[in-house]
Order: sequence, then structure tokens, then C-alpha cells
Amino acid sequence: MNNIKILFGRKIRELRKKRSFTQARLAELTGVDDKHISCIESGKNFPSSDLIERLSRALGVEIKELFEFYHLQDSENLKKNIITMVETLKKDELTLAYKYIRTFLL
Repeated sequence: MNNIKILFGRKIRELRKKRSFTQARLAELTGVDDKHISCIESGKNFPSSDLIERLSRALGVEIKELFEFYHLQDSENLKKNIITMVETLKKDELTLAYKYIRTFLL
């Protein structure tokens, strides 16, 4: 399973690049050293709650979006998570999930 620090770092990198920020620019906007941003993005460091708030503001996203990194997981973990979710669905929820999958994937 992927480590939360690594996934969080990947998410920060993804959002930073989406906004065409360099690590130096993000560091400037959040008041930290660019080496610290590099360590966060590589999964070596995890930011404090205060820095998480500043990252959220600098990247223009809600804090919860910084932790939405399911799409950054490897394929095997994604499959396991999908199977786990499907196994817990009630009949009507399973039917709805099937309709969504057929609509969007087939």
C-alpha cells in the first residue's frame, strides 16, 4: 500500500504543476524553503497543519482536495479498493453502481 506521505506529495506536485508553479514559487507563497516543498513532494516530509492550510490557499483548493489522491494509487490498490467498496453495497446501491459503470465505461 502507498504511504500517505508519498501520496500527499504526489498530490501537491500534481496541483502545483497544474497551476504552472515552480517549487520555489509555491515555497514563496507558503512561506517555507523550496527544499521543504521538494521534501514534501518526494514523500520525505509531511507538512504541519498550518502549512497544509497555507498550501491549500496557495494552490486554490479546499483542504480536503489535498487528501483526494485515490487516482494516484497504483492499479492493484485501486482494484482492491473498488472490490472492497462493491462487496459492502446493498442490492439497490449495487444496481446503481452497475448503471454508473455501464454509462461511463462501456
